[in-house]
Amino acid sequence: MMNKAEVNREILLVLKAKKFVVYLFERPSIHGYVRSPDGQWLYFTSYVVFMVTYIAMVCLKNAGRKFPLNFILLGILTLSMGYMVLFNMGMISAHYEFESILIAVGITAFVCLGVTLFSFQTKYDFTSCLGIFFIMSLALLAFGIVCIFTYSRLMYTIYAGLGAVTFSIFLAVDTQLIIGGKRHEISEDHVFASLMLYIDVVYIFLLCLAIENKIIL
Repeated sequence: MMNKAEVNREILLVLKAKKFVVYLFERPSIHGYVRSPDGQWLYFTSYVVFMVTYIAMVCLKNAGRKFPLNFILLGILTLSMGYMVLFNMGMISAHYEFESILIAVGITAFVCLGVTLFSFQTKYDFTSCLGIFFIMSLALLAFGIVCIFTYSRLMYTIYAGLGAVTFSIFLAVDTQLIIGGKRHEISEDHVFASLMLYIDVVYIFLLCLAIENKIIL
């Protein structure tokens, strides 16, 4: 039975491994493939694989706790989402200056650091408002569907801004679930915990990019 500090340490190690995989994708030859028709089909395939695997981990709790199945699922999720991030960055770099990506990275780093420190220090319990945050997610999803059919640049920018704020709140919630001491806290499922943080950070980054330039989410 691991104590909370050991669990948190493992979560951070897994999260760093995920970021390293995304870094490995950042090669010029891979960027060229991403922009090809085959690369676009692989993007949509990665999206489907990610959703199916993620739903499986959420619904089948034991799957995320059994070794080596948990790390196999984690590897699939990391590779699929890493390619999705690469695809969006490839599309942006093909049409816009690299400064757009650097700005998004800077904003994401600042937001994540600020939210994480706030989650550690604040007495406010975000985990007691999970129902409210679930309703926010549904509202954001509905607004996103509307944006798909309206093709309005203004609405898409508003959607991206609201999405970035929403996932920043999710990051605070997930951080408090992991560090514990609040109304709800996560169990010793360090694989699923690292997955939650990874998704929060990636979507904050993608939504920051979407505010600057229209990308596929």
